[in-house]
Amino acid sequence: MSPSRRRRRRGEADLDPISGETLADQAYRRISEAMLSGRLAPGARLVMDGLAAELDISRTPVRDALHRLEREGLLAPAGRRGGFLVRSLNADDIMHLYDAREAVEVFAAQRVAELGRGAGALEHIADAIDRAEVMDLSRPGEAFAANRLVHRAVVEATRNTMLVDLFDAVWTRARALQVYSSYFQRELVHLPIRRVHQPMLEALGQEPATAGEIMRKHIREGLDATLD
Repeated sequence: MSPSRRRRRRGEADLDPISGETLADQAYRRISEAMLSGRLAPGARLVMDGLAAELDISRTPVRDALHRLEREGLLAPAGRRGGFLVRSLNADDIMHLYDAREAVEVFAAQRVAELGRGAGALEHIADAIDRAEVMDLSRPGEAFAANRLVHRAVVEATRNTMLVDLFDAVWTRARALQVYSSYFQRELVHLPIRRVHQPMLEALGQEPATAGEIMRKHIREGLDATLD
């Protein structure tokens, strides 16, 4: 019996399967790319009707995309003027983001070191470095994505799904750094992925305290570069 003619089971709604990217996803991606490339700078005002006309779609997917970007910390309500503003981050915002990264990733590094080589953790992280190294960092958002790939692999290696969820939440908010910081816009694209992350990988094979301290140092170097 073909899938389209199969008997509906109790509780099923007989919905068609979702395939491809939705209009809301496309709007989200296009607006994100405009922010990451600098075409929409911090402080720029986004109006739903104007974006819908520019993207040639209805207001609903644009609204969904804007609210998603607001939840991620990239947009803020424009108040009485209506619409949204591309958020500007101050030094406190940036330090809070990096504090949150430390809380999650230093613990993760210590946990991976406790698991040891036998769990395949280091191989998983080394593979992530290999994949990140061949990414085109000159494309908008790719340098950020490459770094996220490596650091997420460290957290994944803990085998703690709740810790991975915390990591995702922090790094979702950290996407705003790409709009704010010249480090993310101009310098990170030249980052030698392997050379920067190799000491971190090697530290994960040592004592947990050492692994945690190397991760802390790595994150704080990123904070200093972002604030510079």
